[in-house]
Amino acid sequence: MKKLFLIIAIITTAFSTQAQKVWTFDECVDYAMEHNVEILQSLVYQNNAEYQYKMTKKAWLPTVSADASQSFGFGQSPSAYGVYVSDNSSSTSLGISAGMPLFNGLSLYNQTKSNALALDASKKDVEAVKYDLKLLIMSYYMQVVYNKELKSIAEKQLALTEEQHDKTLQLYELGKVAESNVYESAAQVATAKSTLVQADNALMISILDIVQALELETVDGFDVETPDSLVFIDSHSLPSQESTYNFALQHQPKMEAAYMRLEKTYYDVKATKSAWYPSLSLFAGYSTGYYNYFSSQRDNLPFWDQFSNNGRTSFGIRLNVPIFNAMQTKYRVEMSKLSIDDQELAISKAKKELRKTIQQEFYNAVAAEQKYKAADETYQAAQLAYQYSSESYDAGKATLLELNESKNRLFKSESEMLQAKYEYMYRLKVLEFYNQ
Repeated sequence: MKKLFLIIAIITTAFSTQAQKVWTFDECVDYAMEHNVEILQSLVYQNNAEYQYKMTKKAWLPTVSADASQSFGFGQSPSAYGVYVSDNSSSTSLGISAGMPLFNGLSLYNQTKSNALALDASKKDVEAVKYDLKLLIMSYYMQVVYNKELKSIAEKQLALTEEQHDKTLQLYELGKVAESNVYESAAQVATAKSTLVQADNALMISILDIVQALELETVDGFDVETPDSLVFIDSHSLPSQESTYNFALQHQPKMEAAYMRLEKTYYDVKATKSAWYPSLSLFAGYSTGYYNYFSSQRDNLPFWDQFSNNGRTSFGIRLNVPIFNAMQTKYRVEMSKLSIDDQELAISKAKKELRKTIQQEFYNAVAAEQKYKAADETYQAAQLAYQYSSESYDAGKATLLELNESKNRLFKSESEMLQAKYEYMYRLKVLEFYNQ
């Protein structure tokens, strides 16, 4: 029985430890990279592009095939000498052949280059999906950290309000304040409790958001760590718009993939044009057969003797010169050129969207910085005002209403400062992403 209790205690402790796991930002990102469906799908597309590349790369190798057939002839039947005889017969043939391209207008070369670029672009697509997911996780992560601090403020507000209520009761018992002050302070306690419940609900919703983004099955026991790097932000400076744009233009996975696909279209055009050029290939083969005549007038040699005697080896070079194919190659070339125009327009559009996004993020960061500094100054002033009101209330020089108003201004300013702080940090992180 003691062993049973010990096992239960160990299992309970293990589950409790797992349930109380606190996730860091890097752990959240690493987990999302391994389990996110969009990333897994992009990896499937990458694997498909890799197989396409390998197929064209190996197309230079010889092809070898074997064949066998069994046929029956009635009336005129073929013979081993290549003439027909007047007899019913059956024949068995076996053969093996090989072929290898020597020159095909550089079609395979250009197609291999095209598929290699398609593979590289698909790898960049995977990086782009990971990039966007990391930004999303960061947004959700910081929202959880923000709501945790907001809940902490609400808890502090409740504790302070309850302490204030106790003081009011003591002052009422001493006859220094009216009974209405007791009811007013009790109402403030109820309001603080309601605020705490709202803060707790907001925290749970933000936890649900990140848990769903990570594709975890439950929110039970999930918590995140508040990194030290998110606390001190005064030393950060905003990078310039132009430097951010120029760096992102060359290093953003989406832009890199777009440039690769543009280069790919040039090779596609060259591969299409190769249909105008002659092609040269090498071929070789061996075949043999067995002929069995049904008439008793003819002697049938033994099976293995015929297979030995009827063998034939061949090899040679085949040249194919295109002359006219109903203008099909011409129109295919023209259509492939349109893909170049389409990709150039896509890059131009992507550049404009990238510049627009960076401009928006830059000015959002500037506004968030100003908002944070103003909110922090307001909060510092509200702290001094509340301290003065609290001392005045204890000395009987201020009313409970004045104290409550000062306290409410303090917590409101602290909440606004906290919100501005995390918004500023998020905007900074977004700009840092574009400069990585």
